[in-house]
Amino acid sequence: MKRFIKFILAALIIVSISFGIYKFKNRYDFNVINKNINLSIKIKGLKDARSFDLDEEGNIYLAFNDTLKIINKNGNNDVIIRDSHFDILDILYYKEKLYIATDNRILEYDLVTNNYKELVTNIPNLGINKKVNLLLKDDKLYFAIGSNTNDGIVNEKGGAFEIPTNNWILVGDNYGEGKTGAFSPYSISTEKGQTVEGKILGNAAILTYDLKTEELKLFSHGIRNVAGWDMTSEDKIIAIVGGILDTTVRGIKNDRDYIYEIKGDRWYGWPDYSGGDPITSPRFTEGEAHKFLIKNHINKNPDAPIYQYKDVAALNGLAIDKEGKYFEKDTLIVADNKSRDLYSMTPKGNLIAIANLGSESKIEKIKFADDGFYLLDSGFGALYTLNMSNFSRKFNLPYGIWAFIIAFIIILISVMLIKNKKNKKNAK
Repeated sequence: MKRFIKFILAALIIVSISFGIYKFKNRYDFNVINKNINLSIKIKGLKDARSFDLDEEGNIYLAFNDTLKIINKNGNNDVIIRDSHFDILDILYYKEKLYIATDNRILEYDLVTNNYKELVTNIPNLGINKKVNLLLKDDKLYFAIGSNTNDGIVNEKGGAFEIPTNNWILVGDNYGEGKTGAFSPYSISTEKGQTVEGKILGNAAILTYDLKTEELKLFSHGIRNVAGWDMTSEDKIIAIVGGILDTTVRGIKNDRDYIYEIKGDRWYGWPDYSGGDPITSPRFTEGEAHKFLIKNHINKNPDAPIYQYKDVAALNGLAIDKEGKYFEKDTLIVADNKSRDLYSMTPKGNLIAIANLGSESKIEKIKFADDGFYLLDSGFGALYTLNMSNFSRKFNLPYGIWAFIIAFIIILISVMLIKNKKNKKNAK
């Protein structure tokens, strides 16, 4: 009997240690502020990964600089594409196809035929906001093109200048040592009343590409850069929009990152407005007031954000629980890559810190799926899952752990039956 008890105790210790190792390995050094949050590592070894998406079957597509991989639901890892000419910025899965924003193009890759075609070319993303973010709804592909400059002025020789999305009449002020004007190459000056011609494929804008008709349209513009976005249950586009930095000749002080509802046919004000306020506002100055670049503003009062953050060049990655599956309906998750904090925000606009991801963290993208939020961390090199903890989710273990537990229970029952049988024979 003593041997049997020792065996049971040893087995329990082994199971406990195994479970503890699993939990430790999959929690890293998270500081979970909200104890109802379940945050764990799904996949490791993703250092410098740039984007990801999931399909209906739970397969995960991962993008690196020049490589696309698939990790299927069984854990097998395969390379789909490796192309030295690629510079992948974002990917999106839809109906057995991958949409790839790479260098200055958007491609459609057919996962059945293994062929791809170019949908959009010559995207003017050669400056500081190179990232092209993708979003899709009802066969309409949305893509965000950031500004090439911080504030509308090129600050160095050879720097990429802005391609306007409207016929702007310029104020005619020129900046810096090069006496550079708005929407102009470095050292090219502009004059008062000069007009620059707008193009559909321009900077600081969101465009749509219809997958059926192949029509390209300007959706909204005057948006400095989108650092993460998603749609609500009512198909409203919610996006992080970065603020203007105080680092260039026309840079402004005290700006912030913003969370916006982006509507169609809107001009949001950049480079003369930020967060709905004109850059001539006292909030952006410490001394002499800034001046506008554009004379014929489309709107004197561009839309204000739904939330103004406490810092600038910090927020990145945003996804929404549209169904209220784990959080309140239409709650979003967003990351701060400066403080490494993770936040949730309810539709009422309450931003709440829920976890700190550690000093190595750099969140590239967040996406919502059936089993919660997925977060790609290129700094630590992992894909996390995040949801609200409850009994069922706490014991949502990998197949290997379940197999071990089931095998242990079977062995335990078998030993007990054998022991009982021996005791009966001895009793006779």
